[in-house]
Amino acid sequence: MLSVSFEGLTGRRPPAVVLGDLCLVRPLGMVGIPLIVAASHAGDEVLRSRHVRGGCLVPGFEEEHQSASAGALLDLGRKLHERLSCKVPLIYGSDDHLDLIYRYRRELSEHYLFTLNDEPVALALHDKERFYELALAKGIRVPRTCKGGLDIASGIAALREPLLVKPRRKTDWHGLQQQLFQGKGKARVFATREELLRHPAFERYRDELIVQELIRGDARDLVSFHAYAGEDGEILASFCGRKVRTWPQFAGESSFIELTTDAEVDAAGREIAAKLGLKGPFKIDLIRDAPSGALYVLEINARFNLWHYLGAAHGVNLPEVAYEHLVHGRRTPSRAVAPTRRWLDLYRDYHAFREQRSGGSLSVSQWLSSLASPDNIYGIFAWDDPVPFMQWTGNFIAKACRQRPGRADLPAQVDHKTVKRRP
Repeated sequence: MLSVSFEGLTGRRPPAVVLGDLCLVRPLGMVGIPLIVAASHAGDEVLRSRHVRGGCLVPGFEEEHQSASAGALLDLGRKLHERLSCKVPLIYGSDDHLDLIYRYRRELSEHYLFTLNDEPVALALHDKERFYELALAKGIRVPRTCKGGLDIASGIAALREPLLVKPRRKTDWHGLQQQLFQGKGKARVFATREELLRHPAFERYRDELIVQELIRGDARDLVSFHAYAGEDGEILASFCGRKVRTWPQFAGESSFIELTTDAEVDAAGREIAAKLGLKGPFKIDLIRDAPSGALYVLEINARFNLWHYLGAAHGVNLPEVAYEHLVHGRRTPSRAVAPTRRWLDLYRDYHAFREQRSGGSLSVSQWLSSLASPDNIYGIFAWDDPVPFMQWTGNFIAKACRQRPGRADLPAQVDHKTVKRRP
Protein backbone atom coordinates (compact mmCIF):
# COMPACT_ATOMS: atom_id res chain seq x y z
CA MET A 1 0.00 0.00 0.00
CA LEU A 2 1.40 3.37 -1.02
CA SER A 3 0.23 6.83 0.01
CA VAL A 4 2.69 9.49 -1.16
CA SER A 5 1.99 13.04 -2.22
CA PHE A 6 4.37 14.14 -4.97
CA GLU A 7 3.28 17.76 -4.67
CA GLY A 8 6.24 20.02 -4.02
CA LEU A 9 8.85 17.25 -4.43
CA THR A 10 11.73 18.10 -6.74
CA GLY A 11 14.97 16.55 -7.87
CA ARG A 12 16.85 19.49 -6.32
CA ARG A 13 15.76 18.33 -2.86
CA PRO A 14 14.45 14.78 -3.27
CA PRO A 15 12.81 12.99 -0.36
CA ALA A 16 14.65 10.45 1.73
CA VAL A 17 12.98 7.06 2.16
CA VAL A 18 13.33 6.01 5.79
CA LEU A 19 13.24 2.51 7.23
CA GLY A 20 13.15 3.28 10.92
CA ASP A 21 11.46 5.28 13.63
CA LEU A 22 11.28 8.80 15.03
CA CYS A 23 14.95 8.90 16.02
CA LEU A 24 15.80 8.80 12.30
CA VAL A 25 12.88 10.87 11.05
CA ARG A 26 13.40 13.84 13.35
CA PRO A 27 17.08 14.53 12.53
CA LEU A 28 16.16 14.73 8.84
CA GLY A 29 12.90 16.57 9.43
CA MET A 30 14.50 19.26 11.60
CA VAL A 31 16.55 20.42 8.58
CA GLY A 32 13.59 20.36 6.21
CA ILE A 33 14.35 17.21 4.23
CA PRO A 34 11.09 15.69 2.88
CA LEU A 35 10.53 12.15 4.15
CA ILE A 36 8.68 9.01 3.12
CA VAL A 37 8.59 6.20 5.68
CA ALA A 38 8.32 2.47 4.99
CA ALA A 39 6.56 0.86 7.97
CA SER A 40 5.22 -2.60 8.68
CA HIS A 41 1.94 -1.56 10.30
CA ALA A 42 -0.46 1.33 9.78
CA GLY A 43 -0.53 2.22 13.49
CA ASP A 44 3.21 2.94 13.69
CA GLU A 45 3.72 6.24 15.50
CA VAL A 46 6.37 7.37 13.03
CA LEU A 47 3.74 7.72 10.30
CA ARG A 48 2.05 10.45 12.39
CA SER A 49 5.10 12.67 12.56
CA ARG A 50 4.69 16.12 11.05
CA HIS A 51 7.94 15.54 9.18
CA VAL A 52 6.58 12.60 7.15
CA ARG A 53 5.17 13.32 3.69
CA GLY A 54 3.92 9.80 2.97
CA GLY A 55 4.06 6.18 3.98
CA CYS A 56 4.66 2.85 2.30
CA LEU A 57 3.31 -0.19 4.15
CA VAL A 58 5.40 -3.34 3.80
CA PRO A 59 4.82 -6.85 5.23
CA GLY A 60 7.89 -6.67 7.47
CA PHE A 61 11.66 -6.91 7.41
CA GLU A 62 12.17 -10.37 8.87
CA GLU A 63 13.56 -12.96 6.46
CA GLU A 64 10.19 -14.45 5.52
CA HIS A 65 8.88 -11.00 4.48
CA GLN A 66 11.98 -9.64 2.75
CA SER A 67 11.03 -10.54 -0.81
CA ALA A 68 7.64 -8.85 -0.63
CA SER A 69 9.01 -5.83 1.24
CA ALA A 70 11.85 -5.44 -1.27
CA GLY A 71 9.24 -5.49 -4.03
CA ALA A 72 7.29 -2.69 -2.34
CA LEU A 73 10.44 -0.61 -1.87
CA LEU A 74 11.44 -1.14 -5.48
CA ASP A 75 7.99 -0.04 -6.64
CA LEU A 76 8.24 3.09 -4.48
CA GLY A 77 11.77 3.83 -5.68
CA ARG A 78 10.78 3.39 -9.31
CA LYS A 79 7.87 5.83 -8.98
CA LEU A 80 10.03 8.44 -7.26
CA HIS A 81 12.85 7.98 -9.78
CA GLU A 82 10.49 8.45 -12.71
CA ARG A 83 8.76 11.46 -11.16
CA LEU A 84 11.88 13.30 -9.99
CA SER A 85 14.36 12.06 -12.62
CA CYS A 86 16.86 11.16 -9.90
CA LYS A 87 17.59 8.49 -7.34
CA VAL A 88 16.58 9.09 -3.72
CA PRO A 89 18.51 8.38 -0.48
CA LEU A 90 17.63 5.29 1.56
CA ILE A 91 18.04 5.61 5.35
CA TYR A 92 17.92 2.38 7.40
CA GLY A 93 17.92 1.79 11.14
CA SER A 94 18.08 -1.94 11.94
CA ASP A 95 20.06 -5.06 11.16
CA ASP A 96 17.07 -6.58 9.36
CA HIS A 97 16.82 -3.46 7.20
CA LEU A 98 20.49 -3.77 6.38
CA ASP A 99 20.16 -7.48 5.65
CA LEU A 100 17.39 -6.75 3.14
CA ILE A 101 19.42 -4.00 1.48
CA TYR A 102 22.47 -6.22 1.05
CA ARG A 103 20.33 -9.06 -0.28
CA TYR A 104 18.72 -6.77 -2.89
CA ARG A 105 21.63 -4.38 -3.24
CA ARG A 106 21.83 -4.44 -7.04
CA GLU A 107 18.09 -3.97 -7.62
CA LEU A 108 17.70 -1.24 -5.00
CA SER A 109 20.73 0.67 -6.28
CA GLU A 110 18.87 1.31 -9.56
CA HIS A 111 16.55 3.73 -7.74
CA TYR A 112 18.12 4.48 -4.35
CA LEU A 113 21.29 6.13 -3.05
CA PHE A 114 23.21 4.50 -0.19
CA THR A 115 26.80 3.79 0.81
CA LEU A 116 27.56 0.23 1.88
CA ASN A 117 30.68 -1.58 2.98
CA ASP A 118 32.53 -3.97 0.69
CA GLU A 119 31.12 -7.49 0.90
CA PRO A 120 33.88 -9.13 3.04
CA VAL A 121 33.55 -6.40 5.68
CA ALA A 122 29.75 -6.40 5.47
CA LEU A 123 29.59 -10.16 6.06
CA ALA A 124 31.98 -9.88 9.01
CA LEU A 125 29.95 -7.11 10.64
CA HIS A 126 26.81 -9.26 10.42
CA ASP A 127 28.41 -12.37 11.92
CA LYS A 128 30.30 -12.05 15.22
CA GLU A 129 32.47 -15.10 14.53
CA ARG A 130 33.67 -13.63 11.24
CA PHE A 131 34.15 -10.26 12.89
CA TYR A 132 36.39 -11.76 15.56
CA GLU A 133 38.59 -13.34 12.90
CA LEU A 134 38.72 -10.10 10.88
CA ALA A 135 39.55 -8.05 13.99
CA LEU A 136 42.45 -10.34 14.86
CA ALA A 137 43.77 -10.11 11.31
CA LYS A 138 43.59 -6.28 11.41
CA GLY A 139 45.16 -5.91 14.85
CA ILE A 140 41.99 -4.68 16.59
CA ARG A 141 41.64 -5.39 20.32
CA VAL A 142 38.60 -7.62 20.97
CA PRO A 143 37.70 -10.00 23.82
CA ARG A 144 39.08 -13.53 23.41
CA THR A 145 36.38 -15.51 21.67
CA CYS A 146 35.45 -19.12 21.05
CA LYS A 147 33.14 -19.87 18.14
CA GLY A 148 30.19 -22.22 18.46
CA GLY A 149 29.78 -25.64 16.90
CA LEU A 150 30.97 -29.12 17.70
CA ASP A 151 34.32 -28.03 19.17
CA ILE A 152 32.94 -25.36 21.48
CA ALA A 153 33.39 -27.44 24.63
CA SER A 154 37.13 -27.74 24.03
CA GLY A 155 37.38 -24.16 22.81
CA ILE A 156 35.95 -22.58 25.93
CA ALA A 157 38.43 -24.50 28.07
CA ALA A 158 41.05 -21.97 26.96
CA LEU A 159 38.97 -18.93 27.97
CA ARG A 160 39.17 -17.15 31.31
CA GLU A 161 36.02 -17.38 33.40
CA PRO A 162 33.41 -15.91 33.71
CA LEU A 163 32.12 -16.43 30.17
CA LEU A 164 29.93 -14.14 28.08
CA VAL A 165 27.56 -15.81 25.62
CA LYS A 166 26.20 -13.89 22.59
CA PRO A 167 24.19 -14.73 19.49
CA ARG A 168 26.50 -15.29 16.54
CA ARG A 169 24.31 -13.42 14.05
CA LYS A 170 22.62 -10.04 14.39
CA THR A 171 19.27 -11.18 13.00
CA ASP A 172 16.87 -14.02 13.83
CA TRP A 173 18.19 -14.80 17.33
CA HIS A 174 15.07 -14.41 19.44
CA GLY A 175 14.72 -18.14 20.07
CA LEU A 176 18.22 -18.10 21.54
CA GLN A 177 17.29 -15.08 23.68
CA GLN A 178 14.20 -16.79 25.07
CA GLN A 179 15.83 -20.11 25.83
CA LEU A 180 19.37 -19.16 26.87
CA PHE A 181 19.17 -15.50 27.96
CA GLN A 182 16.03 -15.84 30.10
CA GLY A 183 14.01 -13.85 27.58
CA LYS A 184 15.82 -10.52 27.98
CA GLY A 185 19.05 -8.81 27.09
CA LYS A 186 21.48 -9.40 24.26
CA ALA A 187 23.95 -11.65 26.10
CA ARG A 188 24.36 -13.64 29.30
CA VAL A 189 27.19 -14.33 31.71
CA PHE A 190 27.94 -17.83 32.96
CA ALA A 191 30.18 -18.01 35.99
CA THR A 192 31.83 -21.27 34.92
CA ARG A 193 32.22 -23.51 31.89
CA GLU A 194 30.31 -26.23 33.67
CA GLU A 195 27.33 -23.94 34.23
CA LEU A 196 27.18 -23.16 30.50
CA LEU A 197 27.64 -26.76 29.37
CA ARG A 198 24.91 -27.95 31.75
CA HIS A 199 22.32 -25.47 30.51
CA PRO A 200 19.46 -27.38 28.81
CA ALA A 201 19.41 -25.02 25.79
CA PHE A 202 23.17 -25.15 25.16
CA GLU A 203 23.15 -28.19 22.85
CA ARG A 204 20.26 -26.85 20.81
CA TYR A 205 21.84 -23.46 20.15
CA ARG A 206 25.56 -24.23 20.16
CA ASP A 207 25.85 -23.47 16.42
CA GLU A 208 24.14 -20.10 16.85
CA LEU A 209 26.32 -18.60 19.57
CA ILE A 210 29.81 -17.45 20.42
CA VAL A 211 31.50 -17.40 23.82
CA GLN A 212 33.86 -14.65 24.99
CA GLU A 213 35.88 -13.74 28.02
CA LEU A 214 33.96 -11.17 30.02
CA ILE A 215 35.45 -7.67 30.02
CA ARG A 216 34.58 -6.24 33.41
CA GLY A 217 32.75 -2.91 33.50
CA ASP A 218 29.31 -1.46 34.11
CA ALA A 219 26.92 0.41 31.81
CA ARG A 220 28.91 3.64 32.06
CA ASP A 221 31.98 1.84 30.72
CA LEU A 222 30.07 1.19 27.48
CA VAL A 223 31.20 3.87 25.04
CA SER A 224 30.76 4.32 21.32
CA PHE A 225 32.10 6.11 18.27
CA HIS A 226 29.55 7.20 15.65
CA ALA A 227 30.44 8.40 12.16
CA TYR A 228 29.56 8.62 8.50
CA ALA A 229 32.28 7.88 5.93
CA GLY A 230 32.26 8.34 2.19
CA GLU A 231 33.07 5.76 -0.47
CA ASP A 232 36.78 6.45 0.00
CA GLY A 233 36.55 5.87 3.75
CA GLU A 234 36.98 9.53 4.68
CA ILE A 235 35.05 10.32 7.87
CA LEU A 236 32.77 13.27 7.11
CA ALA A 237 31.38 13.75 10.63
CA SER A 238 31.46 11.96 13.96
CA PHE A 239 30.69 12.08 17.69
CA CYS A 240 31.29 9.95 20.77
CA GLY A 241 28.75 8.66 23.26
CA ARG A 242 28.32 6.83 26.54
CA LYS A 243 25.48 4.83 28.05
CA VAL A 244 24.21 6.12 31.39
CA ARG A 245 21.65 3.36 31.95
CA THR A 246 20.38 0.30 30.11
CA TRP A 247 17.53 -2.11 30.66
CA PRO A 248 18.24 -4.82 31.60
CA GLN A 249 21.28 -3.42 33.41
CA PHE A 250 23.53 -6.05 31.85
CA ALA A 251 23.53 -6.45 28.05
CA GLY A 252 20.30 -4.48 27.73
CA GLU A 253 18.92 -1.79 25.42
CA SER A 254 19.82 1.88 25.91
CA SER A 255 17.44 3.74 28.20
CA PHE A 256 19.48 6.88 29.03
CA ILE A 257 22.44 8.02 26.93
CA GLU A 258 24.70 11.04 26.53
CA LEU A 259 27.37 12.40 24.20
CA THR A 260 30.93 12.85 25.38
CA THR A 261 34.11 14.63 24.35
CA ASP A 262 36.42 11.65 24.77
CA ALA A 263 39.67 11.99 22.84
CA GLU A 264 40.65 8.38 23.52
CA VAL A 265 37.39 6.98 22.13
CA ASP A 266 37.55 9.32 19.14
CA ALA A 267 41.11 8.24 18.31
CA ALA A 268 40.26 4.56 18.76
CA GLY A 269 37.17 4.86 16.57
CA ARG A 270 39.05 6.55 13.75
CA GLU A 271 41.87 4.01 13.89
CA ILE A 272 39.46 1.05 13.79
CA ALA A 273 37.48 2.58 10.93
CA ALA A 274 40.67 3.09 8.92
CA LYS A 275 41.88 -0.48 9.54
CA LEU A 276 38.59 -1.94 8.34
CA GLY A 277 37.90 0.57 5.58
CA LEU A 278 34.43 1.33 6.90
CA LYS A 279 31.98 3.21 4.67
CA GLY A 280 28.59 4.80 5.18
CA PRO A 281 27.04 5.10 8.66
CA PHE A 282 28.57 3.09 11.48
CA LYS A 283 28.71 2.81 15.25
CA ILE A 284 31.63 1.17 17.01
CA ASP A 285 30.67 -0.21 20.43
CA LEU A 286 33.55 -0.39 22.89
CA ILE A 287 33.92 -1.22 26.56
CA ARG A 288 36.56 0.23 28.83
CA ASP A 289 38.05 -2.57 30.91
CA ALA A 290 37.65 -1.48 34.54
CA PRO A 291 40.99 -2.83 35.86
CA SER A 292 43.25 -1.74 32.97
CA GLY A 293 41.36 1.09 31.28
CA ALA A 294 41.96 -0.52 27.86
CA LEU A 295 39.26 -0.19 25.20
CA TYR A 296 37.91 -3.39 23.64
CA VAL A 297 35.67 -3.49 20.56
CA LEU A 298 32.43 -5.35 21.21
CA GLU A 299 30.76 -4.94 17.81
CA ILE A 300 30.25 -2.58 14.90
CA ASN A 301 26.85 -1.69 13.45
CA ALA A 302 26.97 -0.34 9.90
CA ARG A 303 23.65 1.53 9.94
CA PHE A 304 21.86 4.53 11.38
CA ASN A 305 20.56 4.31 14.96
CA LEU A 306 18.78 6.05 17.83
CA TRP A 307 21.93 7.99 18.83
CA HIS A 308 21.61 10.15 15.73
CA TYR A 309 18.67 12.08 17.19
CA LEU A 310 20.85 13.07 20.15
CA GLY A 311 23.77 13.85 17.84
CA ALA A 312 21.56 16.09 15.70
CA ALA A 313 20.36 17.93 18.82
CA HIS A 314 24.04 18.83 19.40
CA GLY A 315 24.70 19.92 15.83
CA VAL A 316 26.26 16.72 14.47
CA ASN A 317 23.45 15.47 12.25
CA LEU A 318 24.79 12.29 10.64
CA PRO A 319 21.59 11.51 8.66
CA GLU A 320 21.79 15.02 7.18
CA VAL A 321 25.49 14.51 6.43
CA ALA A 322 24.61 11.28 4.63
CA TYR A 323 21.80 12.96 2.67
CA GLU A 324 23.96 15.87 1.49
CA HIS A 325 26.79 13.53 0.57
CA LEU A 326 24.58 11.09 -1.34
CA VAL A 327 22.44 13.68 -3.14
CA HIS A 328 24.85 16.55 -3.71
CA GLY A 329 28.28 15.04 -3.08
CA ARG A 330 29.09 17.72 -0.52
CA ARG A 331 30.30 17.79 3.05
CA THR A 332 28.01 19.33 5.66
CA PRO A 333 29.86 21.36 8.32
CA SER A 334 29.36 20.13 11.89
CA ARG A 335 30.00 22.30 14.92
CA ALA A 336 32.02 21.00 17.83
CA VAL A 337 30.04 18.95 20.33
CA ALA A 338 29.59 20.44 23.80
CA PRO A 339 27.39 17.79 25.42
CA THR A 340 24.44 19.36 27.25
CA ARG A 341 21.52 17.04 26.46
CA ARG A 342 20.61 13.40 27.02
CA TRP A 343 18.29 11.01 25.20
CA LEU A 344 15.74 9.11 27.26
CA ASP A 345 13.37 6.21 26.72
CA LEU A 346 11.20 6.79 29.77
CA TYR A 347 9.56 3.35 29.83
CA ARG A 348 12.87 1.50 29.59
CA ASP A 349 14.48 3.85 32.07
CA TYR A 350 11.70 3.31 34.60
CA HIS A 351 12.46 -0.42 34.48
CA ALA A 352 16.20 0.33 34.65
CA PHE A 353 15.54 2.40 37.77
CA ARG A 354 13.51 -0.39 39.38
CA GLU A 355 16.25 -2.90 38.66
CA GLN A 356 19.04 -0.70 39.97
CA ARG A 357 17.02 0.45 42.97
CA SER A 358 16.45 -3.16 44.02
CA GLY A 359 20.22 -3.65 43.83
CA GLY A 360 20.86 -0.55 45.90
CA SER A 361 22.77 1.36 43.20
CA LEU A 362 20.18 4.03 42.34
CA SER A 363 17.86 5.91 44.70
CA VAL A 364 14.53 7.53 43.88
CA SER A 365 15.99 11.02 44.31
CA GLN A 366 18.98 10.23 42.09
CA TRP A 367 16.73 8.88 39.36
CA LEU A 368 14.28 11.78 39.48
CA SER A 369 17.17 14.25 39.49
CA SER A 370 18.57 12.73 36.29
CA LEU A 371 15.18 13.12 34.61
CA ALA A 372 14.61 16.70 35.70
CA SER A 373 16.65 18.45 33.01
CA PRO A 374 14.52 20.37 30.47
CA ASP A 375 17.21 19.58 27.90
CA ASN A 376 16.39 15.84 27.79
CA ILE A 377 14.98 14.57 24.51
CA TYR A 378 12.77 11.52 24.16
CA GLY A 379 12.28 8.53 21.93
CA ILE A 380 8.63 9.37 21.15
CA PHE A 381 7.58 12.64 22.78
CA ALA A 382 8.60 16.02 21.30
CA TRP A 383 7.00 19.41 21.93
CA ASP A 384 7.29 20.36 18.26
CA ASP A 385 6.04 16.97 17.02
CA PRO A 386 3.37 15.82 19.51
CA VAL A 387 1.05 13.66 17.37
CA PRO A 388 3.21 10.48 17.48
CA PHE A 389 2.99 10.55 21.28
CA MET A 390 -0.78 11.00 21.07
CA GLN A 391 -0.96 8.00 18.73
CA TRP A 392 1.19 5.98 21.13
CA THR A 393 -1.08 6.93 24.04
CA GLY A 394 -4.15 5.88 22.08
CA ASN A 395 -2.54 2.55 21.20
CA PHE A 396 -1.67 2.01 24.85
CA ILE A 397 -5.20 2.72 26.08
CA ALA A 398 -6.77 0.55 23.40
CA LYS A 399 -4.50 -2.35 24.21
CA ALA A 400 -5.05 -1.94 27.94
CA CYS A 401 -8.80 -2.12 27.43
CA ARG A 402 -8.44 -5.41 25.57
CA GLN A 403 -6.55 -7.02 28.43
CA ARG A 404 -7.37 -7.93 31.97
CA PRO A 405 -6.68 -5.23 34.59
CA GLY A 406 -3.06 -5.13 35.61
CA ARG A 407 -1.87 -7.06 32.55
CA ALA A 408 -1.45 -4.23 30.05
CA ASP A 409 1.76 -3.93 28.07
CA LEU A 410 2.95 -0.98 26.08
CA PRO A 411 2.26 -1.02 22.35
CA ALA A 412 4.93 -2.35 20.06
CA GLN A 413 7.46 -0.06 18.46
CA VAL A 414 10.22 -0.60 15.94
CA ASP A 415 13.58 -1.00 17.68
CA HIS A 416 16.90 0.42 16.20
CA LYS A 417 19.19 -2.50 16.85
CA THR A 418 16.98 -5.47 15.82
CA VAL A 419 13.58 -5.44 14.19
CA LYS A 420 11.57 -6.88 17.03
CA ARG A 421 8.57 -5.86 19.04
CA ARG A 422 9.46 -4.09 22.23
CA PRO A 423 7.54 -2.18 24.85
